[in-house]
Amino acid sequence: MSTPEEKEILKLNLERSIPLFEKESAVVHSDFKKTLIATDIHGDLNALEFILKFAEEKEVDSYIFLGDYIDKGSESVAVLNTLLELKLKDPKKTILLRGNHETRGLSAWLEFGEDLVYHPELLDAANEFFEKMPIAAVLNNQIFCIHGCIAGSEDETPTDISKAEPKCYIWNDPGAEDGLTPSPRGNSIHRVGPNLISDYLKRNDLKLIIRGHTSHTEGVKYWFDGKLVSLYSGIHLDGLQVKAAVAIAKEDEIKFHYFRKTKNRFEWLDESEKMKLK
Repeated sequence: MSTPEEKEILKLNLERSIPLFEKESAVVHSDFKKTLIATDIHGDLNALEFILKFAEEKEVDSYIFLGDYIDKGSESVAVLNTLLELKLKDPKKTILLRGNHETRGLSAWLEFGEDLVYHPELLDAANEFFEKMPIAAVLNNQIFCIHGCIAGSEDETPTDISKAEPKCYIWNDPGAEDGLTPSPRGNSIHRVGPNLISDYLKRNDLKLIIRGHTSHTEGVKYWFDGKLVSLYSGIHLDGLQVKAAVAIAKEDEIKFHYFRKTKNRFEWLDESEKMKLK
């Protein structure tokens, strides 16, 4: 649970940040030299601070976070404050995308809403802010970054994405079958098949999709011969076999770094993977 001071800081950070996000389009196009990509922090301030310290050590020059900053963990307000302060410090080099938890349908009913139950005006301000957030980012004209997945519609391009209608982009998942198939997540949510992913990348002259959203214990999952990567940077389960990961994109190479939680601390694993953009 957050402290009264943290809530007051969040109020101020939201007021200062909203004008920055209002200026950003639904899809942010960025050219960065060395970018850290992380996702699904879910109220885990220790994990976020661990990742940011690593990013500093690796001398990254920019950040892309793929959404789901709140809920599950107990420090959603502190996580938001940390990320908003990072954005305010360097707005052009910090991209915060919207996840499905950054919606009114979830934020009021889970841990974030419980924390702000006696502060409805702050919860409302947070939701107004969430609606200003960009939905996707195109990094170096090669990598399409998003929380959920593409919509999978015919002739789809990034210009189809709207802040006003983000549902499919923050809820959809990749699926093993061609075409759009139903999702257990709910009505009007789909699994997007390999043919649609391949067509989307080719049509829009992109090389890779990096997304979050799907909780798993491997940190990184490769789909469709490496055309899509499902990244997960949160650790919400106990056990030494549970891994999380972040990506660092540099020129035409992406390196995935794995970490895990042991008792009350995090540690980076010796293993890492490199991926060349083809």
